[in-house]
Amino acid sequence: MSEERQPLDPTRRLLRVFGVTVTNYEERTAQLLERAAEPGVDIEELADIVARALELTVDLDQRLRDITVHVLEQQMETLSRLQEIIAGRRAGES
Repeated sequence: MSEERQPLDPTRRLLRVFGVTVTNYEERTAQLLERAAEPGVDIEELADIVARALELTVDLDQRLRDITVHVLEQQMETLSRLQEIIAGRRAGES
């Protein structure tokens, strides 16, 4: 008997992707920094290291933006619904 896996809701999916991205960023940038600090690294290799760090940072920033937008949308939805509920109650009191 096998368990059916439930699809991830959008929040869990975003958080999972963000968590993996942060972990990868930490690991890969640590490696890049170690490589950059090596005495024999020439300027062209340093430029490649910087380019890779920029790519990783852009990816991380996009995932952070995705999470931020999602959270702000959830907050806005909650506040809008509360505003509607309050307006409906006030209209009912009149």
